[in-house]
This record gives sequence, C-alpha cells and structure tokens, in this order.
Amino acid sequence: MTRDWFQRMKTRNQYTLVHLSLLALGLRKGKITLKKLLNVAYCYFAYTFQLKKSGRSPYMISIELWNECNANCVFCRDKKGVIYDYNPGGTGSGIEKGKMPAETAMDIIRQLKDYLVVAVLYTNGEPLIYQDLARVIKFAEDNGVVSVIASNGILLDENRSRAILEAGLDFIKIQLSGFTQDVYSVQIRSGNVERLKENIRNFARMKREGGYKTLILVDYILYNYNRHQVPMVRQFCKENGVMLNFRPGNPIHGLEDKEPALSTEPLPLKMSCDWLWKGMQINWNGDVLQCCEAVVWSKPEVYEKFEAGKSRLMDVWNGPESMAMRETMSGKGRGAIPMCTKCLRKGISFKW
Repeated sequence: MTRDWFQRMKTRNQYTLVHLSLLALGLRKGKITLKKLLNVAYCYFAYTFQLKKSGRSPYMISIELWNECNANCVFCRDKKGVIYDYNPGGTGSGIEKGKMPAETAMDIIRQLKDYLVVAVLYTNGEPLIYQDLARVIKFAEDNGVVSVIASNGILLDENRSRAILEAGLDFIKIQLSGFTQDVYSVQIRSGNVERLKENIRNFARMKREGGYKTLILVDYILYNYNRHQVPMVRQFCKENGVMLNFRPGNPIHGLEDKEPALSTEPLPLKMSCDWLWKGMQINWNGDVLQCCEAVVWSKPEVYEKFEAGKSRLMDVWNGPESMAMRETMSGKGRGAIPMCTKCLRKGISFKW
C-alpha cells in the first residue's frame, strides 16, 4: 500500500455517510428544526465571509465528560496512561485529568438546545467510563439534540449497552485497529479484541431486537501492518449490519519509520479553521475552548470558565474573546495561533 493510496483514502475520509445518516435520523426524530437549520446556514455564511460574529449559537458542541481512558492507545497516552501534551512549551507532566459533573453537561445542552444540532459527548476520554453517560444522553434526547459518542468498545457490555440504547443515543463510533489480538495490540495497549467484537455483535443485536434507532459505525484505523485484515473487518460489519469507515492511523510514538506520514501536504497555515465559526469545545473543568485539540494543549487560551447556572454560553460564543480569535484567524491564518500551527484538520468532524 503506497503513500499515494493513503493520501487518496484520507481525502475521502469525510464520514459523509455518517453525516447524511445523522441528518436523516435527526429529521425523523424531530431534532432538526428550521430555527436550527437557519443557524447552521448563518454559521457557514459567517465562516465563508470570515465575519467576526457567527450564528446565534454553535451548532455543534463537544463536551469532555471525563478524559480518563482504559485503552492506553500509543498515539494518545504513554504506558502509565499520562495524556500527551502537544504544547511544546508545556510543563512536561502531561494533561491534567478530571471529570465534569453531569449537571454541568446538562446545563450546557439546556442553554444551547434551541440552536444546537449535535452534542458530542467525548473528546479525548472514553465515554463509557463516565457513570452518568446515559443520564446526559437522555437529557439530550429529551431536549431535541442529537447525541454522539466514540468509544474503544472495551466496556460496551450488556448493562452499558442497554443503558445508552434506552437513553436514546443517536450514534456510536467504535474504534478497531485489527481483527486479531496480535494486530490489534500494536496500537491498543489494553483490551481484548475478541471481547470487543463480541460487544459489537451484542450491541447490534440489542439494537435490532429493541427497535432502537442508534447508528453504529466501526471505525477501522488503517495502517500498512493491518491492511491485510480489511476483508475480515468488512465481512464482520456486513454480518452484524453496522456501518464501516476507514481512516488513516497516526504513525507516532514508535511507528514513524514503519508507516507513511498522516499527511505529506503543506500545512494549511493560511486556511481559517471552521471550529471558530461552527463549534465549541468545553473541557471537563469548564474551560470554554476554541476546538477539540485544545484539550491536549496545556495552558490553552480560554474564552471563559463555565459555571453551571451562572455562565451564558451564547454570550461567550459571540463575545469579545471569540470575535478577537476569529479576527486573528481570518486576518493572519493558523500560523498566528501557536496551537493551530501544526494542525491538519479541515472541518469539524470527529477528533479521533
């Protein structure tokens, strides 16, 4: 498999089917209203014309409920579970860990629900570890907001599966990086791939038998070393009636000399980032941030510290700090913002 193949695959890795499926599901469940669509349109308009002020609200919010994880993937954490800090001027001790009270997450959704299309209930952590996950999903469901999580699937046992299905979860993306344990373990330090596959089978079965609407996607992280197992993965997803996506893996922390780089294109330093006009990130500690990458950047530029019952997110969204950041981005590009200088992201799709 050549570098060119990886690059072509990368350009197609836009989760288009997921977006269309979520749109259709949101419309069927009455979660996508004219008011929300008009807000989305204005956010796109503001981004296109690089306006300082965007729509009434972000149409997507990413909430880090808890940044702990049980998989210890090599591209994310060290062997002790310390989250890598991508700020070269950081402390060198990794990213601080913590979890958000469920009441805080629900207040975030409550404040934005009239304009919010999607609540992404994870950023860098494993959402199934979070004890109140089903409660937050149910709150999003009751308030007409599409709920999305991504998981390593290791903890997707029967009890958790039933809880999130009954709560009304709209979409789950499950990471897979090999079909056999020897291949799977190259990237995932912890976890049993046979148990993971059984969890996926059972979750898909429970969804069918219960008539739930949850969309299920297996997200295969593709490298040269695991590409020979693609046919097995395709067959597995077909047998279980789940969607399948391929995305290029990030060859760092040991794979740099064995795999093609994630991208060989020039850094998009002059390209403005969609996040500032379309989405918002809130970390577990209440930090209101520019995008999902900010949770792994120590000492980020914080718009405001969110406090449930006190903070007003719609004021922050088009507040002076947000508009100043948009002005810097549109006038000088990513190169003027340290956190953004090496970012390859285009759009506001999944972090992982």
